[in-house]
Amino acid sequence: MANAIKGEASFLAAGKTWTLVYDFNALCTIESELAVDVASVGDRLASPSMIRSVFRIGLEARHGAISDIEAGNLIHDMGPDAAADVIARAFKAAFPDAAASAEGKAQSRKKKPGTGPER
Repeated sequence: MANAIKGEASFLAAGKTWTLVYDFNALCTIESELAVDVASVGDRLASPSMIRSVFRIGLEARHGAISDIEAGNLIHDMGPDAAADVIARAFKAAFPDAAASAEGKAQSRKKKPGTGPER
């Protein structure tokens, strides 16, 4: 099962459940392999080859190394619009709302009663 907090999104294709993961390593791979700033990936997803490569990179953390052709076959099975949607969901999970993230960090820093002396 995909963990949205970790930048994951699951989908069905070719009769199997797959998971895209855009963790730190995947983001670095996107930048180095595709020579694109991760912040601009969304603008570049109009290109079929960019969709296929970003999709492939997202699959590698959970499914090991696969080729662009294999990633393209999955995209063909599910449809390009569905593939773009799952990429968007995984990217959104990888970059949660900054306000919600900051609020969560602030709450986790609050001292719980009975957990030791004040500092």
